[in-house]
Amino acid sequence: MKISGLLTSFLYQNRKLNIPGIGQFTIPETVAIPEPEDKNFAEFLQYVQFTPKNILQPDTDLIDYIRKETGKIKPLAESDLESYLADCKSLLNIGKPLFLEGIGTLQKNKIGGLDFLAGQPLMERVESHEPEKAAPKHGDRKFLYNNEYTNQSNQGGNLRKLLIVGGALFGLAVVVWGGYLLYARNVNQTDNTIVTSVTNPETEPDTTNTQQPPVILPDSLAKDSIKPATPVLPDSTSGQSPLVSYKFILQTTSKRYIADSNYNKIKNSIPDVHLVSKDSSTYQIYVIKKCLPSDTTKEKTNLNNWYWGRKEMRVRIEL
Repeated sequence: MKISGLLTSFLYQNRKLNIPGIGQFTIPETVAIPEPEDKNFAEFLQYVQFTPKNILQPDTDLIDYIRKETGKIKPLAESDLESYLADCKSLLNIGKPLFLEGIGTLQKNKIGGLDFLAGQPLMERVESHEPEKAAPKHGDRKFLYNNEYTNQSNQGGNLRKLLIVGGALFGLAVVVWGGYLLYARNVNQTDNTIVTSVTNPETEPDTTNTQQPPVILPDSLAKDSIKPATPVLPDSTSGQSPLVSYKFILQTTSKRYIADSNYNKIKNSIPDVHLVSKDSSTYQIYVIKKCLPSDTTKEKTNLNNWYWGRKEMRVRIEL
């Protein structure tokens, strides 16, 4: 369930919802809360009340409710709520209405406060009768062979041309965007470290047949430099399979504040966790773990359940 739905469900169960940076929603104790399918549900929404308050932190009960419903650890539940509220505040700050399903609509007024309208969002009224047609101006009227016509036909043709041009531009934009996604996917599959290798052919021996490890520069956001995955050779006497260091990508995001927040919350919980910036707009949180090649799927599943708390596999291995 999305965060917006969890907020509504929490309000219905507790009759009070405190949202940091926005205010408090309440439902009177005397009002019965019907099922959404009930015919009186729309009337019930009119009893939802809003009070602007300077709330700094979310209630502990709300964080625990989100954690239980999503199955995530507490730091990730807090991060999801912070991200959702940041989007809500951005929408209000640009003057757009914020609709909270099952609660009502908030919109910033001219003096900087918030106006609340309980219930479903308003739809524009459609008049049942046609408006009176304005008399055409003399300048818009032409005569041809004693037949009067206006430039409405020309306007229709121009509109058709604009629609055709708009459709063509939209198709071109889809093609370009698809190409960019394919390019970005290929880039994400490559190594995100900067490799520098300086050799002097006159003074250094030929290394054509030997593989030299690259020099990996530390990322500005990572605490330690991470060397490429190096297999551990098996013991010839024990016959055990070699352990290999794998790079498990826990999360990739374009928002730096989300990456920093999640990394700071888990860096003390698990060893070898790192945060790097692949470029100026992409950030990765990853873990280096040693395991058998046959156990990579189990390790991915364990990390995915611990970090995301869901069945959908979002952890991946980057070679």
